[in-house]
Amino acid sequence: MNSLSAYAVFSLSLVLVLGTPAFGEIDLLSNIIFLDTGIIHSDDNQFQISNDMNTREFSNGKIIRVSGQTIEGFPYITYSKILEDKVNTHGIIFIGGKFVKLSFIEESTQDTIVEKEDDLQILVQYTQRVYSKQYASIEIKTYDPQQNKLKDFNLNYGFLKNIDIKVTVLDENDKEFHSSAGITNDKGFFETEFYIPERYPQRTLTVTVSAEDDNSKSSKILQMYTIGTIPDNDSSP
Repeated sequence: MNSLSAYAVFSLSLVLVLGTPAFGEIDLLSNIIFLDTGIIHSDDNQFQISNDMNTREFSNGKIIRVSGQTIEGFPYITYSKILEDKVNTHGIIFIGGKFVKLSFIEESTQDTIVEKEDDLQILVQYTQRVYSKQYASIEIKTYDPQQNKLKDFNLNYGFLKNIDIKVTVLDENDKEFHSSAGITNDKGFFETEFYIPERYPQRTLTVTVSAEDDNSKSSKILQMYTIGTIPDNDSSP
């Protein structure tokens, strides 16, 4: 079968699948997203359409047929139906000697995901070694890094308030040992503490501190050590 015959069969097959629509006059090509991107997809591949294409409107412009070839030479045909404010597009492409269904997932252009900057300075003072039956403490301050270039935990200016803070503590099996969340106060400060159970063995705990506001998101990873039961001749870490 030559390419012209294949394309004729291709067009006829899709009409049989979709039905024969009526003629129309309204041009709504601007609503069809793949015409803007120039890309069509099957489940397994991506194709770029050429500028040489044919369009036809049916049902008073509510259905638009687009047919043509990709730059790789594969013929395709699509039908787009306008339903209120949405466009429902489907079609097929003739590739590898058979018809393959095209997939159209139209992404919203209204919501744009913007990457947040990693520019929050997180300073932490915490209990590095802790016995069983004691509390481990984590104190956090958030600063503008440009105002606290020496990373001074006690600097009395440049702190960032109302920053969302999340603290997660994992044990050596990556199971959650403790978590807490809140916001920094007017001094950029947030604190949390948690209890080490009785007879808790020597372990390494991984502490992740995350700080986030509308524009920025940063994190810091620390390690804390549990050192078992307090010796009889000792009362502090």
